Amino acid sequence: MYLMFFNLHLLVVVSWMLFLLQFIKAIEYKKNIEGYIFGLLSLFFMVIVLFIGTKMISMNPAIAKSGGWLHLKLSLVALLMLENIFFLYKFFKKKPVSVKFAEILYWISYMFFMIILALSMFRPF
Repeated sequence: MYLMFFNLHLLVVVSWMLFLLQFIKAIEYKKNIEGYIFGLLSLFFMVIVLFIGTKMISMNPAIAKSGGWLHLKLSLVALLMLENIFFLYKFFKKKPVSVKFAEILYWISYMFFMIILALSMFRPF
């Protein structure tokens, strides 16, 4: 059962990653319709990631003491969730975001997601 949730969690994290990155690009290029769609989908998948991750930790509480990899992963996830909420706030309040700022956060988010996936699959430390 745990492995089923783990596989579902990885799939949902990749979906969240794709929708968040597309949402940032939609904001960067000022595409309103795509912004609404990708913004709401990124929020939806973010909540699902949070729910499934919490469920996995409650199913196997020993994983919380398994090492620093989980703490690093959860810290990066928290930063990405704050970024997602920040961009949603900016988008729905129609406040402009600098193109350079959006581009920098796009690549930082991309790197964070790759690190999160690597930490989830390999558990290096």
